[in-house]
Amino acid sequence: MEKVNNQNNIDKNNLNTGYILTDDKYNILYCNELFKKFIGLSLSDILNKKVTVFFQDIKVDKKQELYPVRYGDNSIYYVMQEEIKIYNYELNAFFFHDFSLDSELEKQIQRLNTQQYLYNEMFNKLDDGIYITDEEGTTIYVNDAFLNLSGLTREQVIGKTVYELRSFDILPNSCCAKVIETNGPVTTINNYYKGQRCLVSGSPIYDENGKLAKTIAVIRDVSELEVLMKTIAKEDNLFIKSRNNYNIKPQEFGKDAEIVVYNDKMKKIYDKAKKVASVDSTILILGETGVGKDFIATNIYKMYSSVSSGKFIKINCGAVPEHLLESEFFGYEEGAFTGANKGGKKGLFEEASGGILYLDEIGDMPYTLQVKLLSALNDKMFYRIGGIKPVEFNARVIAATNVELKKLVDEKKFRADLYYRLNVVRFVIPPIRQRKEDIIPLSQQFIEYYNNKYGKNCYFTPNCLESFLLYPWPGNIREMKNLIERIVLMSDDTKIDSEIFRENLMQNETNINTNENSVILNNINTVNNNKPLKEQVDEFEKEIIEKTLIVSKNMKEASISLGIDISTLVRKKQKYKI
Repeated sequence: MEKVNNQNNIDKNNLNTGYILTDDKYNILYCNELFKKFIGLSLSDILNKKVTVFFQDIKVDKKQELYPVRYGDNSIYYVMQEEIKIYNYELNAFFFHDFSLDSELEKQIQRLNTQQYLYNEMFNKLDDGIYITDEEGTTIYVNDAFLNLSGLTREQVIGKTVYELRSFDILPNSCCAKVIETNGPVTTINNYYKGQRCLVSGSPIYDENGKLAKTIAVIRDVSELEVLMKTIAKEDNLFIKSRNNYNIKPQEFGKDAEIVVYNDKMKKIYDKAKKVASVDSTILILGETGVGKDFIATNIYKMYSSVSSGKFIKINCGAVPEHLLESEFFGYEEGAFTGANKGGKKGLFEEASGGILYLDEIGDMPYTLQVKLLSALNDKMFYRIGGIKPVEFNARVIAATNVELKKLVDEKKFRADLYYRLNVVRFVIPPIRQRKEDIIPLSQQFIEYYNNKYGKNCYFTPNCLESFLLYPWPGNIREMKNLIERIVLMSDDTKIDSEIFRENLMQNETNINTNENSVILNNINTVNNNKPLKEQVDEFEKEIIEKTLIVSKNMKEASISLGIDISTLVRKKQKYKI
């Protein structure tokens, strides 16, 4: 047993060495697998043979000396002999080492070191900072540009997790931490306490099995961007100049506007819209006011128009007086009622024939009229007011609303059969505060449009864009679009900073976070009573802090406005990841 254990220990300690055990006559008693691999023979062809059969130039009298020997195929091995004692038996151990393996390994290591050096040199030539972590957030690499931009040293970050660095405010708004937490791309603005204000774009890197392996962040100095924008602003914009000279009217925004979408949920919505655009299924679009329901509907129409030449007819069910709604929808025959036009009138349902009928604010449709709409959808026909001849209805219906239709059904304010008839394909558009990836691209699209429309050269500063990301946008994209138009129109300077943003924001909300009661009144309708009280309180507190930070010049002013210590405000920012 002891002999076996000794041999196992030798095997474990000499994983890269072939060896044999011989008796005092140098007959081979044992060999390991690597020795068999060296000479290419089976165990039965090796045991009880003298070692000199395989290595004629071996020198059995040399003890503990390393010297070369040659095998029959002219391969060279280096051998060392030792005497060992097992169960009072004198044995000899010969250790054979193939240094050609070490040489190849050394070449591979040198090649890897050279590649690593070149990668480091390439990264260090970049003006943008590079920050790389492993899957657990431990910092494994930063380039020289990151150190210059952040004012940090490698000793401060290498080997540290982004969570440690965030807790000590070394990286207070760590982009890589958010990448790991969201498992997706993230863009943040970081103010390094010893460095610059930077725009940081982080992305996850997955292995071949789809698991998170690393994160990488690219850090750009936005102060340089500000200088560049100031330089550009001093020059005439050639496009605007030529437009003014030739009196070219800018294209109306919304009809053929480029789709801006970086949020994964919105990407799936647009992919889904492409799938159903060529068919005539009924579509229901749900979402808060201003999220872009009309934009989705018009884009579906643009794709649908490739298979149909009909019109896009929009009806706002909440804007037309109830007593006129039926005649507007279905039209009327001559003499149907006092004041009816001679010859009657076509309704919007007829006008939409072969195209799309877009019923906006469908939740505001009178209950009595819902019956006739359901009948038209089911029977593909309807009657004008006062008419007896059926009119064919072959328009595709898209309905939209900002209210919860299922709740209206439960309250008997909306017909259940109509709800299920409309709810064939459903789109739920998330509010802009839940798609922060789209905020900056959309704001840039809006400002470019209004710059061209009004002949301006305005641009957003990084701190203004940071305010855009923090602001909850209760009015969603519509609020953003209108606010940016007002800013472009009213601004006397080309530079739009957070101060100008706050001033224009205050024109809509004069008491943001300055009076607790007004905040409660403004938000009482947004409380979700289905959530636990603590969760509702946390959401409410987070919104108050976010809005206060928007309208405050700095953390000190915000803490005074909220009536709390600045240290408490910092902790709450970290808690709510603001």
